[in-house]
Amino acid sequence: MKLEHRMGQLLIVGLPGPQLDSVAKELLETVQPGGVILTGRNIESAEQLSELTSAIRSSVIVPPLIALDQEGGPVDRLKGIYSATPSPDLLRASKDASAAARLGEVTAEALRILGFNVNLAPVIDIAVDDSAPNGLQGRYLGSASAEVARLSGAYLEGLQHGGIVGVGKHFPGLGGAAVDPHFALPQIDTPREQMLNQVIQPYTELFSKINARLNAVLIGHAHYTAFDGHAPLPASLSRNIVTGLLREELDFKGLAITDDLQMEAITSTRTTADAAIAAVDAGNDMVMIAGTPDAAAGAWEAMTRAAQEGRISRQRISKSFDNIARVKSMLSPPHALSESSIDRLRDRIAELNVALQQSR
Repeated sequence: MKLEHRMGQLLIVGLPGPQLDSVAKELLETVQPGGVILTGRNIESAEQLSELTSAIRSSVIVPPLIALDQEGGPVDRLKGIYSATPSPDLLRASKDASAAARLGEVTAEALRILGFNVNLAPVIDIAVDDSAPNGLQGRYLGSASAEVARLSGAYLEGLQHGGIVGVGKHFPGLGGAAVDPHFALPQIDTPREQMLNQVIQPYTELFSKINARLNAVLIGHAHYTAFDGHAPLPASLSRNIVTGLLREELDFKGLAITDDLQMEAITSTRTTADAAIAAVDAGNDMVMIAGTPDAAAGAWEAMTRAAQEGRISRQRISKSFDNIARVKSMLSPPHALSESSIDRLRDRIAELNVALQQSR
């Protein structure tokens, strides 16, 4: 594979609309990204979404990760197609791990029918202050590490048993943030020992499980003084966190993905292209650029130049390439789409939602 296409494998890109127009098609065919993330702007109906994911697969040589955020509750990308999906808050109130597993299973089937193979869930952040304006309201599974590990593990087991790769987020833990990284860079001053023994504990537990093993993590955009001192550096760009903590100290062998590099926590201090190079240098396997095609293409060009000039080493690229390939070997093909299957899943999701509401 040409170097520029190897660098493309390290990118997860967003698309501008609900169809694969000429701009989106050119982006995919030129960059050959390793993954695509779809958001609300890409979703109109089940048939349209199935056609879009099929067109994405046809436009790239190496089968891509096709991902979305389908957490349920406040982050429910598919509520216009299925019934409203139960929120993490409902699972938290129920304390019911079996319900979390069932939700994972039904979510997996709902995603595969539409052509997805990756879900950017579960949220593994631990609630510190539920009212903090950090973008996580209604998205927590608990306020204690054991509670979060139990429910997220059950959900992950159901999701992955159904053929969808789960991605835990936002490593190393965003629950202590007081601001939303979409708008500013949070600073988290939790001491190192507390980070390891509480905040990160659900990750370490899920890294070692068999049926609920976490094979991919999303690195968040917050600055952790315990690992990087007081100079403001997002975790997603921190070698101390991605390589030192995640890879070396926690011995994580899976896929490390940045959160979207077009959030203000990143773009307020650097260009998307510079952030992408820094993210790969820090040890991330894939960088996510979910906004404009121009930003994704510009980052890809900058990453390719950096690789050609030796600023990103071939060894660094090969390690990421291997991690990406390992997760891609776990991907499952889409299920066949039919109106009856959508109706059946809509009913199952609604029934689960009602049952959890009644158990509160």
